[in-house]
Amino acid sequence: MFKTLSSVAVATALCTLSVSSQALVVVGGGGGSAPDCSGAAASSGVIWPPDHKMFSVSIVGVTDPNNLPISIVVTEILQDESVAAPGSGNTSPDGTGIGTSTAMVRAERAGPGTGRIYFISFNATNTTGQQCTSTVPVFVPHDQGQGFTPIDTGQRFDSTQTYF
Repeated sequence: MFKTLSSVAVATALCTLSVSSQALVVVGGGGGSAPDCSGAAASSGVIWPPDHKMFSVSIVGVTDPNNLPISIVVTEILQDESVAAPGSGNTSPDGTGIGTSTAMVRAERAGPGTGRIYFISFNATNTTGQQCTSTVPVFVPHDQGQGFTPIDTGQRFDSTQTYF
């Protein structure tokens, strides 16, 4: 039979185990592995219509190898179009929710552009304090006829800034 021992009991167990004994010693309660962010996605990857309203986006698809509870915290919201881009409705900020589990992004894009891409970065932490970090995209297409993937401009603007 295998036992899980606390770190205090490990020293005692190591002193008393004989060569023929079998024991599995897990320090820290077995939660030493970080969550897995490789499957992370936005709860809604496409926002339509671009009506300037704020839209709630949560992070889904993060798992923990030990099935421990995970908390998600949004750390940054960037976009590939300026908050003050021509034809974007002159509304700001375009993103909120830093420090919370849910991002709010504005359903808008610049009129002369190809659509907007938001980049929502986050930390996922399990109950043992192990973390993974990642970024998920959210698209606001220019129009429905173009398809749902705007062309990334390569630029990054802080969605949480207020310009007007």
